[in-house]
Formats: sequence, structure tokens, C-alpha cells
Amino acid sequence: MGAGRGAAVAAARQYAGYSLTRLAQATSYSKSYLGLVETGLNPVTHEVVAAYERALGVGVYRPDINHPRLIKIEGPEHLRHIREAVEAGEPDIFAQGPTSSSIDAAVAPVLGEAAIENFRRWAVSGETSTLRANAVSILGFLPGRRNADVVVAVLESDAVVRRLCLASEVSRLTQCGWETALQVADDPTTAPEPRRLAGKLAKEAVDPKDTESRWCAGYLLQRMAAVLGAED
Repeated sequence: MGAGRGAAVAAARQYAGYSLTRLAQATSYSKSYLGLVETGLNPVTHEVVAAYERALGVGVYRPDINHPRLIKIEGPEHLRHIREAVEAGEPDIFAQGPTSSSIDAAVAPVLGEAAIENFRRWAVSGETSTLRANAVSILGFLPGRRNADVVVAVLESDAVVRRLCLASEVSRLTQCGWETALQVADDPTTAPEPRRLAGKLAKEAVDPKDTESRWCAGYLLQRMAAVLGAED
């Protein structure tokens, strides 16, 4: 278990293009200590995860959705290519399939204003629901009222994107299969373990760092209220 969690934080670091030396400089931990964490010899504590997220961006260690076509960053050069593409107005991987939390968290902090404006446009009028949903996920990680307003407006008005984002939230939190996640998005009362899901959603609903997750959590909790009440 320790080795698996260590590999996950190592992947988060690599996705963001950080060396161990650079990450050590950005945290209060030594390079040797972080190396032992990533190989599973030291525990991945809450404090270690928090340090990684402060350096790499909130969400880099979040579980990914359970989707057969999930796209991940292949390394620093891939991240650079993605950033250059979106700055130039080319959606690149964001139009090709669902992107991982690691991509969203690694890309969002390095975007210039031109790229952010492109994501705002794609969220509203992207040619495919995949592109619109991925753009909403990126904007959800970005600060500022304008980005939050776009996320909320799209989730409230675009039923297809809303379904994809709700399913992603369910899949990420419970690691259920994608078809099950879509079913729960359509009818939250069908969640296999509603009490467990509700507990996770409650934490997301008050997280100020991701507008998309916060909105989706509130939406799902409201619609699960009846079944949760019936269990009491």
C-alpha cells in the first residue's frame, strides 16, 4: 500500500515537471526523505501530501476518474507541448478524451491569460461535450470570480457537460466504473453506497479550491437527501 501511494505522489511530481531536487527546495523536506516517500520506504502522510500540493498545485494527488480513455501527461515535454498548444488556441488533448486530475492540476497554474480565455470560450462553445467538460475542469482549478462564474453557468445550462462532470466527481470519489458513475449522475439516489459517497461529497462541497467539484458535490447531495433521510 505504501509503495502504491508513493508511486502516486511520484507521478504527480513528474506530471508537473518537477525534479526531486526542485521539489525539496519548494518544501520543508529533504531530497533523500522525499525519495524514500516515493519508493514507499517512508509513509505518505497528510503533511507530505499537503506539501506536494502546495508546490505542484491542489489536486495533483487526487484519485483520477475510472474511465477507459483517460488521458494523462507523459512527462515535462508533454506538459510544455500542451501549454503551448492551448496558448495558441489549439485544444489538443482536451478535445481528445477525458483528462486526468493530474493534467488539470499541472496545467492550470502555468496558463497565461490567452490560454485562460481560450478555456473560457471552449467551456461555453467548444465543439464537443468532451472539450467543454475538460475546459470546465481546468477553470474550476483557477482563482477568480470570472472563472467561477463560467463554471457555474455552464454546469447550470449545459445538461451534457453537467452529466459528464457529475459522473467524473462520482467516479473520482468512489473509484466505481464509468457506467455506474453515469447512472449515479442521472439519478444520485442509485449510488451503491450513498452514505459513503455523501461523506466524501460533504468535504468537496466546502472546498474553496475547486469550483467544479464544489458545485457538483452540492448538486449531488441535494438530490441524495431523500434516500439518505430514509436510511435514518
